[in-house]
Amino acid sequence: MTKGRLIRGLGLATGLVLALAGPAQAGEHGDVVTFDQPYPLADSTRLEVQGRRVDPGVGTTDVRRAHCRLPRAVLSLEPHERAVELRQLALNRRTCRAVFERGEPPKSARGAAAGKTQSSGSRETGGTSDGVQAQGATPDWGGWSRAWYRDRRNGRIVNQVQAGADWTSRGGCIDASNLWFRNSAHTDSGWREVSHRWSRIQGICDYLVSSVNAHFQDRNFRGCSGGTVVDSYYSRVRFVGYPDGTIRGSKSSWNEPSCKDVLVAYYALYRR
Repeated sequence: MTKGRLIRGLGLATGLVLALAGPAQAGEHGDVVTFDQPYPLADSTRLEVQGRRVDPGVGTTDVRRAHCRLPRAVLSLEPHERAVELRQLALNRRTCRAVFERGEPPKSARGAAAGKTQSSGSRETGGTSDGVQAQGATPDWGGWSRAWYRDRRNGRIVNQVQAGADWTSRGGCIDASNLWFRNSAHTDSGWREVSHRWSRIQGICDYLVSSVNAHFQDRNFRGCSGGTVVDSYYSRVRFVGYPDGTIRGSKSSWNEPSCKDVLVAYYALYRR
């Protein structure tokens, strides 16, 4: 089993990174909120990351309502590695320090990859949008980047973004056979996609890129600070493939108003 790695000097590596021990339990203990997880990760490690505080508003003195913006998540997979997931275990709302776990998720938790003919979404995860740009060549490599928010109270994935590619590698060059993205929102509970922007780079020797920005909204979501209209933003959920089969990806995401006590952020890379 493999667990991937963080790219040094980027993303979570820019925060305070310390190895931690001990399980996290769901609940609140003073300034700290912790989150249960739906499945174990293999070969897991724990990291403590320092975020930065975003002003909750003029005249607000309650630090618990302040929005803690965490660093950009960055992951990579070597050609022999299959999957890696990064997920939040706890947050100190006063200091903006968060505990993350990184490891290999079980195959059953990796979700369906887009890029081939798929349904437009089910009742459970309706409101999908997707795009595929295919060239038809048989790929040597393939994978995807996935970011999502899970409601810790009921385990529901409320919205998610995926971006990926398949590609061939000949003579040290790279060429995409398939670039794609797929977004989804849990429409039954009130979430919808407001907008997205997909960008892609292909047909060059050094690398290929599939990257998505997306905005989701629920106008009657309960449990966040400062109102019932909640917006989820994903900034550059990015997938990068290289000629030797190495995969790298990154994502930034946040909610307005702050939903750190309710919505848990996840990020993962998978190989086909």
